[in-house]
Amino acid sequence: MKTKRRRRQQPDPPQGQKLSVPQKAAKMLEVPLSAFGGIPSLELTGNREMTVEGCKGVLEYDEDVVKLNLGKMILQVRGRDLNIKGLTDDSAVLEGYFLSIEFLT
Repeated sequence: MKTKRRRRQQPDPPQGQKLSVPQKAAKMLEVPLSAFGGIPSLELTGNREMTVEGCKGVLEYDEDVVKLNLGKMILQVRGRDLNIKGLTDDSAVLEGYFLSIEFLT
């Protein structure tokens, strides 16, 4: 017996807020919003490695904290023995022992 896979729907915006064009298209096509680009995405491997797509630069870099510019927000990662393993024009790979991940505006 085949089971039907349910696609994850995009969350509705808060009351009184309209959907942007990319949000409307993602909802209509039932694809993740990140497929339209311009939206940062994180990929975690446990709490030891993180790939950040959409990184526009490094704002702070220390063994205890890393702050990355994601355009409209800042990603702050706190932990121990943090290291930037790789950095390109639009992505960063962090490694270490992650204790917290915050999005700052």
